[in-house]
Amino acid sequence: MNAQRFIKLCLTLAAGLVLAAAPNFAAAQQDAGAKIRGDVYWPSRASSRYVESARNYAQDVQSYFAKTPQPEPSVVKEIKAELGRYLDEAQKHYVTMKKDFAADKETVAAVEGLEKQLAAAIDHNKSMITCCEIQKFDKIATMSCCTDLVKQLDKVHADHAALMKKLSQKYGAAVK
Repeated sequence: MNAQRFIKLCLTLAAGLVLAAAPNFAAAQQDAGAKIRGDVYWPSRASSRYVESARNYAQDVQSYFAKTPQPEPSVVKEIKAELGRYLDEAQKHYVTMKKDFAADKETVAAVEGLEKQLAAAIDHNKSMITCCEIQKFDKIATMSCCTDLVKQLDKVHADHAALMKKLSQKYGAAVK
């Protein structure tokens, strides 16, 4: 009876080990393009997430400015910090992407295009914050800056998604 229990215990442990190792084996079987496409390539995923977050935040800010006669200084300070952080983080990941794709001149050029678009969004954000920080709040100018920022972030987001799709095609599944 002890021998049967021992055998069952050993078989259960062996099955558990096999099941525990299965996810690692599956991860190792990813195709060659998985990293590049963004399945596991962190800078792509992170920059996309930061641009998306900045875009959503800018839309919320635009809605807030449309409904308030003058923004509170503490709100402007928070907007400045949060939007700035999202944009800065996206910028850092684009720099990493350029380094990682240094051998692919076409991709580097596309990432540089994204960087330029992001720089324009950063300028729009600075203009919007400047409009908010002046004594005599100009709602029309601020709304114009908000609109420009949201449109620019929409463009960055769309172009980022297009680049990832292109990379997916370029570095697609490995030939079996």
